[in-house]
Amino acid sequence: MKLKSSLLAASFLVAASAASGQEDVNSTMFAVDISGSVGHLFDQIVADETAEYVGGYIAGLDNPHRIWMLSFGEPGQAHRLINIKAMVTERRGSNARALSSQFSAYFRALPGLVQSGDLTPQNSTSIIEFLHALEPVCARGKTRVIMFTDGIEWSAAVDGPGLMSGAVRLPMPSEEFLSGCQIEMLGVGQVKGTMSAEGLAGRLIPQWEAFLGAAGADAVRVMGSFYNF
Repeated sequence: MKLKSSLLAASFLVAASAASGQEDVNSTMFAVDISGSVGHLFDQIVADETAEYVGGYIAGLDNPHRIWMLSFGEPGQAHRLINIKAMVTERRGSNARALSSQFSAYFRALPGLVQSGDLTPQNSTSIIEFLHALEPVCARGKTRVIMFTDGIEWSAAVDGPGLMSGAVRLPMPSEEFLSGCQIEMLGVGQVKGTMSAEGLAGRLIPQWEAFLGAAGADAVRVMGSFYNF
């Protein structure tokens, strides 16, 4: 399967037969912001470092373990251009080492897909809508969601330029819809090179920490420049 078709496919499930009947397993979702402001879509160095982080994480997983690479940006399922699923097993083609290489290649390919026109960056970023959509996933428990995002909510709910400047703040949730999930947001405040990142991480990280805590996440980790860690 070619890399382009793999990334843009509706779903790609590795070792599906091995996964059947294994509902009570740990899961990790890699949630990829594909809005027009994020560095990993435009800067190959950022994409490579993100790929290295993902590869190292998957290489350390025990089997069985579900992994899922899913995109978010504009609201709604129709805009999820990346939706790739796999199960870490003990088989050579789907063990942690094999899937580490495969998924890191997906992340490394993102800038090339944008340059070729096969992946179009989206014009808005509804991070809050995406988090709400995780509620049924979190309700099953045993799930870690690792989000690669600049943390700029730019949607009907929040004025993006106002959030960036500090004129507006994120609205705090009134329900604990993320209970059962550990949530990590990595790269917050780190935008593509043509935009100013000055002060962004310092303004956004505390707000997202408060938001995710109020939403009931089992554990919260929000970081700005996580690359090369």
